[in-house]
Amino acid sequence: MSRSLMELPVKAARLSRQALEYHFAPLLGAESKFAIHPGYNHRTEIAYFDDTENTDNWQREVYERARDLMAREGLRTVYDVGCGSGFKLVELLKDFETTGIDLPETIVSVRRRYPDRNWIAGSFEELELPPADLVICADVIEHVANPDRLLRFIAQSTGNWFVLSTPDRDLVYGWRNRHRFGPPENPAHVREWSMPEFARYVGRTLDIEEHFISNREQATQCVIGRVRK
Repeated sequence: MSRSLMELPVKAARLSRQALEYHFAPLLGAESKFAIHPGYNHRTEIAYFDDTENTDNWQREVYERARDLMAREGLRTVYDVGCGSGFKLVELLKDFETTGIDLPETIVSVRRRYPDRNWIAGSFEELELPPADLVICADVIEHVANPDRLLRFIAQSTGNWFVLSTPDRDLVYGWRNRHRFGPPENPAHVREWSMPEFARYVGRTLDIEEHFISNREQATQCVIGRVRK
């Protein structure tokens, strides 16, 4: 018998233990963090993700929805929190007054590429900005150690609308995949939400108007809503 076949029962047993711990955690008094199931394992060591070379391979449709919303509602100004390469912001929302926000090492790169656009270097935990008409935060929240602070920043930085996306954990993994119970397979993700969990979490701070799968192949869920008055 091959070594891989001999290891199968061990892997299955390990998965079963993890699944049992996940499902029984509420009965054992475990508390939910950020509206995620109490049995979920959140990553404690975070790997930095460099997005400066990406263009429109991911979340393009999120920016398209933001563009359409701005055109429909007559909006003018937009912040992109965690703008990465800035490509989608500049390419798809070029007719609006855009400001990309990211860490200093990222902003150095995007300023060089798009010197005629507005960029702000800094952490959302430190910045205080005048409200924009719309805030985009596309697949950033899963990278953040304390997403409560990010949601507060979004609420404070939008005068009205927000567009927020993140992976849907139930689409990313099958029911028996160990990463479904956390931590995520992607080493740069601290945690991932299912759709019901994310609706509960975002709804604590912001008013949700739409919540949908924007890209099934990429397992992207998207929330569109307004700041709570």
